[in-house]
Amino acid sequence: MSGKRVLAAGKFDILHLGHLAYLEQAKEIAGEDGELIVVIALDKTVQRERGAPPVFPQEQRRRLVESLAVVDKAVLGDDTSDHTIIVTDIKPDIVALGYDQKTDIHSLEKHFQEKNMTTEIVRLEQRKADGLYSSTLIRERIIEFYRENGRARI
Repeated sequence: MSGKRVLAAGKFDILHLGHLAYLEQAKEIAGEDGELIVVIALDKTVQRERGAPPVFPQEQRRRLVESLAVVDKAVLGDDTSDHTIIVTDIKPDIVALGYDQKTDIHSLEKHFQEKNMTTEIVRLEQRKADGLYSSTLIRERIIEFYRENGRARI
């Protein structure tokens, strides 16, 4: 296989065009014969990082992401704070980070060195995505809709 195995990760709680732009870019890096594996954050990880539970449970988010044509496989993440178990298991050639993802790159690189992995970390660019391209914008639109229509309680 001349392509690369690329790992992308995220919460993917309310799937939107920004997610699709991120995954399409990760697949481009993988190459025509490459493989895109997407790691879906566990419910408890979303709760810990966001301070609120996800809208969709982890298995539903995994199935939705895996159904996208650009994705070869979607798996649930691990519960370690640095997510090194899942990365070690998948053994990607490249870890594709979204332009806005907060990841401790130095500890991840250190882990790769300790495991004699040659995995490269690539920070993807922000690409234009039409319409509602973030979960925050979608949540704000929903709140605005209910407030404007006299349904302030959500």
